[in-house]
Amino acid sequence: MDIVIIEDEDLAAESLEKMLLKIEHTVVVKKRLESVEQSLKWFENNTCDLILSDIHLGDGESFEIFEALKIKIPIIFTTAFDQYAIQSFQFFAIDYLLKPYDKVKLNNAIKKYINYSATTPVNDYSRIEKLLVQLKNTPENITEQERFLVSRGEKLISINSDEIAYFMAENKSLFLFTTAGDSYLYDDTISSLEHKLSKKNFFKINRKYIVGHNAIKTIVKYSQNRLKIELQPSPNTKDLILVSSNYINTFKDWLNR
Repeated sequence: MDIVIIEDEDLAAESLEKMLLKIEHTVVVKKRLESVEQSLKWFENNTCDLILSDIHLGDGESFEIFEALKIKIPIIFTTAFDQYAIQSFQFFAIDYLLKPYDKVKLNNAIKKYINYSATTPVNDYSRIEKLLVQLKNTPENITEQERFLVSRGEKLISINSDEIAYFMAENKSLFLFTTAGDSYLYDDTISSLEHKLSKKNFFKINRKYIVGHNAIKTIVKYSQNRLKIELQPSPNTKDLILVSSNYINTFKDWLNR
């Protein structure tokens, strides 16, 4: 079967492709798309058997793609948030995988697609109810991670969450920066890490950064729909650190709590 992946994070997309190679079904990743804009252009003239799609993208939500083009291709949604479950069934949702998912969950979702019957209504509310029960009973949705294991040479270091300033994704790697100014390579992805952190203390401002409240030094208006942030300690990058336009309102709400 031909699969299209809609995912804006390199590490998450690569991890998904590796899992697809290990499942019991033969699949071909026909295309990887990284944004709403890119997806809209591609699907105007192309198609596939199945879509694996994240919901939060750098320039909006993937729902915008399926709504605009009235896509009738089955979709397996992949996300770190459970609040979009019912909304996803407005489209041809086969399953809803919460990050971090594993090969077993992915394989079961692919099985659901293979066993999918054309006579079963897409908006099957019994399926929605079962899915919501499953989401509520998923333990990883509740537990916040408090310690983070990193290494420096032969030395292992356990860092408490209150010592973390921010996380930065760069060149297919994820880095943890501490309030003391140290930085470490951390074995995870932005998308799977996001839901493990305290929502009170950390916020994902774009596809590259999850920042702690105490790491924000200044916030200035960069354009009509963008904010520019200066972090402490500095990540020593020439790139501007901008809050994605689709995150601004929730970011302001977070700052005002």
